[in-house]
Amino acid sequence: MKPFGTFLSTRYGLLIVLSLMTLYATYFSALSIQRHYAFRTYASDMGQMDQALWNTLHGNLLQDTRANGQNLPRLTDHVEPIFLVIPFAFLIYDGIETLFVLQSVALALGALAIYWIARRRLQSEWAGGLFAAMYLLFPALQAANLAEFHAVTFAPAPLLFAYNYGEARAWKRYALFSLIALAVKEDMALLVITLAIYFAFKLKGKREKGKGISFSLGLLTFSLTPIIIAFASLAWFLIALYGIIPQFSPRGESVYIGRYPQSPFALIAGLFIPAKIAYVAQLFASVGFLALFDPLPLIIGSPALILNLLSSYPAQYSGTYHYSAPVAPYFVLAAIGGAAWLKSKVKSQKWQVASILAAFVITLGYHALAGYTPFGGAYFAPEVTPHYQTLARFTRQIPADAKVSTTSTLFSHLSHRRVLYRFPTILDAEYILLDVSQSNITNPIDYVMNYRNALANGFGIRDALDGYILLQRGLPQKELPDGFYNFIRTCHCILPQYPARVDFGDQVRLLGYDVRQDDWQRVYVRTYWERLPGLANNFALFPFYPDEAGDPRADAQLPPLMLHFWYPTARWQPDEVIVADTLPLELNAPAQIGVGVFFGADWDTAEYYLVPQTDLPVSTERRWVALGELTRAGKTWRARLPAR
Repeated sequence: MKPFGTFLSTRYGLLIVLSLMTLYATYFSALSIQRHYAFRTYASDMGQMDQALWNTLHGNLLQDTRANGQNLPRLTDHVEPIFLVIPFAFLIYDGIETLFVLQSVALALGALAIYWIARRRLQSEWAGGLFAAMYLLFPALQAANLAEFHAVTFAPAPLLFAYNYGEARAWKRYALFSLIALAVKEDMALLVITLAIYFAFKLKGKREKGKGISFSLGLLTFSLTPIIIAFASLAWFLIALYGIIPQFSPRGESVYIGRYPQSPFALIAGLFIPAKIAYVAQLFASVGFLALFDPLPLIIGSPALILNLLSSYPAQYSGTYHYSAPVAPYFVLAAIGGAAWLKSKVKSQKWQVASILAAFVITLGYHALAGYTPFGGAYFAPEVTPHYQTLARFTRQIPADAKVSTTSTLFSHLSHRRVLYRFPTILDAEYILLDVSQSNITNPIDYVMNYRNALANGFGIRDALDGYILLQRGLPQKELPDGFYNFIRTCHCILPQYPARVDFGDQVRLLGYDVRQDDWQRVYVRTYWERLPGLANNFALFPFYPDEAGDPRADAQLPPLMLHFWYPTARWQPDEVIVADTLPLELNAPAQIGVGVFFGADWDTAEYYLVPQTDLPVSTERRWVALGELTRAGKTWRARLPAR
């Protein structure tokens, strides 16, 4: 590969890789922060991570407020010594945004080690840059970057640097980065152990570089530094898992043990489900299937992959959460080894280059399907709407040292404080901050009852606007202002994705609906309504998924719409359009969509139903109208309108 190896000088090759790393870190920092501003971070895990780190800086070691209101250290779940260092970044900028930047930079750093390893193995500057790009384009790694914030995302870089220096027999640097990897999380010790075993044993004849101590036995040469690291890692793993975590965990063991089947048969049987097979195939596709030609790095990285594959928790083998962060680097290392194997087997330099480029084209193709850059199929940059920006008005009114109760989507926006309860837990909170526009993601009946209980327990409205309510203990009771209901209102200039004009008597009119999905690909329907001149009562709007008999599907039960409890139909104003979202569901496709309007307590016992007047199909008993069928293509939900 000399012509290509000399095409780029070392200086320019490194400059290109550093530029790619900077671009990656900048882009994913910005996208992560944008997702946070658009309420795509939650109490678990972003809020509790940020609170634990902020509390550590302020003398309360790794403490966060749990769902029951207790402040406990994160040692109940994991042992992450790196979390003792990360909080010092808040001294530079005391905001949650710091964590998103740190995480993106930490993941980007792994590309430098990949560049060095590939350049050395393949004796090619361009190949080093190519595999560094392959690492940065790895969809599962990008997904981990966007999965809020987790300690495990700090593992790839030190593991790769330890691998690099282990190959170079630079034992002091290898030991340093191995220890950093150990500090990330207790189960990273398993990866450090397998890496240490790999470097500890070498066949005689392999020349040792550096000043590490080694000794021989038979055909093998033993390097002492990796052996020490292996034993130290094993000891640390056992202490963390069976000593530290049980000491702090209320259960006396790791809460994650329950994710793994207890019988060997169930463990093995669980390996061969389609989702796990697809997960492994996606990991290979991410590196153009080159990893198939050098399985040794995959064996070294197998503890992380095996933990994901044995788990019964789907997120671990989805490839869209943080669990694949320590897995991805080993597939890139195996791809480098696969390229070296092809180089040894294919004598033509032209075909060597062509085979590696072909693999990179596959990488790009898979990234187009599943990547998170603007060129990737999973790309999504949520809009930071005026509603999200309005949050600042309310957070400014809450003192920094006040005890607060809030909901999951707002938790991470208030987590730089000692105590932060998860609503409806109140205890001794002085303030409660709610975003009612987000209440459609939970049971709206429970939500409004918890709100009324807060009022009954001495809280009064301090401020309210566009779905936000800020309650303060001790304030007098008052009505919600009209501006609070703006989050339910829209205008006629906003057109539904699927227009479907249906008049229900002379009471209310359905204008159409949108098909939407949340970050977990759960589907929900947004319906658009307006009042008609005859409206004189509170009617229940009832979007649902009917079965073949026309009854609500047993596997897709929807609670009442949130707006019934906050802005009932009798209060609607002329010329305003009302939007109402159903609860997001993991729905089996296809699914019919039906809508009815009734008066009474519930659909089955309603006193009467408003007859739909439309050219769309109407049920035999004329209680509801068929709006079409929900279908799913890949991860995307859409609707198919019925024939008119």
